[in-house]
Amino acid sequence: MGFVAKIGRYEIESELGRGAMGVVYLARDPQLHRRVALKTFPAHEGLSRDQQQEFRERFVREARAAAGLAHPGVVTVHDVGEHDGVPFFTMEYVPGSTLEQLLRSGPIDAEPAFSIAERVVEALCAAHEAGIVHRDVKPANILVRASDRAVKVADFGVARIAASDLTRSGSWIGSPAYMSPEQIRGQEVDARSDLFSLAVILYEMLCGKRPFEGEDVPQLAYSIVHLTPVPISKS
Repeated sequence: MGFVAKIGRYEIESELGRGAMGVVYLARDPQLHRRVALKTFPAHEGLSRDQQQEFRERFVREARAAAGLAHPGVVTVHDVGEHDGVPFFTMEYVPGSTLEQLLRSGPIDAEPAFSIAERVVEALCAAHEAGIVHRDVKPANILVRASDRAVKVADFGVARIAASDLTRSGSWIGSPAYMSPEQIRGQEVDARSDLFSLAVILYEMLCGKRPFEGEDVPQLAYSIVHLTPVPISKS
């Protein structure tokens, strides 16, 4: 038998995706004999040793809070740990597509688009009632299961860690295209910010394009904060 890459006790099978918030792997839990999605979440460079420790403590705290969410529309968090100084968590593996992948084929018909949005709203409401604001609602974090088209939202509670961490360097986490004006300004956000992001996603599902545009990040940010998008009926 050949060498098997591991993170903690988890055996890595393949890479599912990567982004500003880390790398997601398809992994196998040898103890429970199931596949999981494992996400690493490295702290960003430039932090002191004390800030790194604070980062890890906040990561564990937020991951545990997310693990407490029990809702069919929320991807279940199974475990949280650390490997070679890098925090990670494991979650339910949802075989299928992300909404981001589905949108590459163009607009989505109104009925399935509103059905997806409704499922996401239900998941967000459950999180908000538990005191958790997602902060990074975007198509890449919305999963559609292949077998029954069930919709699940991933990464609850995790964006808060990255947002707090990156504030020190004046950077943003995630895609600015789905951020609320408050996030763009660096202000404190609440449940309404998640709903703004979902509204942007619904617009994109129906129109095949986002409501706010810009040739670069500063122009996009200006559009979100200051401009009114073209109504869906005219888009």
